[in-house]
Amino acid sequence: MKEFKTDQIRNIALVSHNGAGTTTFVERLLFDTKVITRMGSVQNGTAAMDFEEEESERNSSVSTAIAPIIWKDTKINVLDTPGYADFIGETNAALHIAEGALVFVEAVAGVEVGTEIFWQAIQDLNLPRIIVVNKMDRDNVRVERVMNSINENLSGNFVQLQLPIGEGADFKGVVDLFSMEARLGENDERGPIPDDLADAAEEAHLALIEAAAEGDDALMEKYFEEDTLSDEEIVRGLKLAMQQGLVTPILYAAPQPGLGVVPVMNAMVRLFPSPAEAGDFKATDESGDEVSYPVSDESPLAAFVFKTREDPYGKMSYIRVYGNVLESDSRVWDSELDSEVRIGSLQILTGKEQQAVPRLHSGDIGAVVKLGDTQTNATLCLKNNKLKMAPINQPNPIASVSIHPVSQSDVAKLSQSLTRLVGEDPTLRWYTESATHETILTGMGTTHLSIAIKKA
Repeated sequence: MKEFKTDQIRNIALVSHNGAGTTTFVERLLFDTKVITRMGSVQNGTAAMDFEEEESERNSSVSTAIAPIIWKDTKINVLDTPGYADFIGETNAALHIAEGALVFVEAVAGVEVGTEIFWQAIQDLNLPRIIVVNKMDRDNVRVERVMNSINENLSGNFVQLQLPIGEGADFKGVVDLFSMEARLGENDERGPIPDDLADAAEEAHLALIEAAAEGDDALMEKYFEEDTLSDEEIVRGLKLAMQQGLVTPILYAAPQPGLGVVPVMNAMVRLFPSPAEAGDFKATDESGDEVSYPVSDESPLAAFVFKTREDPYGKMSYIRVYGNVLESDSRVWDSELDSEVRIGSLQILTGKEQQAVPRLHSGDIGAVVKLGDTQTNATLCLKNNKLKMAPINQPNPIASVSIHPVSQSDVAKLSQSLTRLVGEDPTLRWYTESATHETILTGMGTTHLSIAIKKA
């Protein structure tokens, strides 16, 4: 894979209630960009993003998986997060290091409990977001109903980037309100706007221009004077308005037949900020003072470990680079451990597949195997310029279970296993109950705990 500089990178989390189709959507992205030659299936346990044993058994995601998508000379690091609230720690970690979020709403079910939970997390982080109304080809889809669900249950100023052409089995594609043309079929063929949507498209196009003008005073002034904006100005204004939280665009897609997918990729590149555009990163220095630097190869080295998991080849640390360039076969300082650690071979991940790379530029995401005792939330920096970034904000556990070793000889092993689990997943905690001497594991729900115990 070629190297991508900061302005060529987008880090985008895909979030939804369970079953809204993010993993199938990523599978389609991988297929359309020729990363894979055949689409896998969540139901059959063959999806590239659902590679853990528990995911294949449950036909749903339990951890965040990464897929770099190359589109229009831009590397989009897609973070496919679980839809179960039990695994909100995974979603929070992805949102912590992303510059934007695609929020998937299932076209029949509309906004669900998980959608609202994750929406609030996105708002708390002030992340730009786009709603994707997904599975538009399902039976019983009613666009008016799902739009009412969005307006009634989610806060924000919503603006259509598209109008759907048909719904359910009749869904054929979308009207692109930027270019004012139809985008049809799996190959995203361009065509005229259907006659029955012409008036609605004109009205929605005007609303889109007005939303874009909200993002910039100069654009607002031009709009008042000329009553229109160019396509380039609409994109620029909408991007600024999204970063200010003034507007949330809405798109439509059906990934199984491949409808509306290319416009979503276009929107990810055009409307979400690069890491450099999203603002400076903050940290504390060795004196405890807060400092901030641009996300740039010229800034001091700062790389954040946002996820840890056990791989067949050893512990794998997922890393987001904020400052400078992280090199393979180098030595860096873990400011959490206050000790030196060795970076071996840096990897780019597509699900479980690994590809070695010589370096990661600021803003990029990758992984490294066997990073010593380094854990999630660690900051990697230089010994002569120690920096520590804020940890991921995670909720307190809400469920607990008592764990018993099979035999007395397993007591020490149990302690080691639980310590390893907590190091991988900060939403897990364990302790020994003083009165009963029981070992208690706490987490975000019964499903979360049962999977953790299976991993122990």
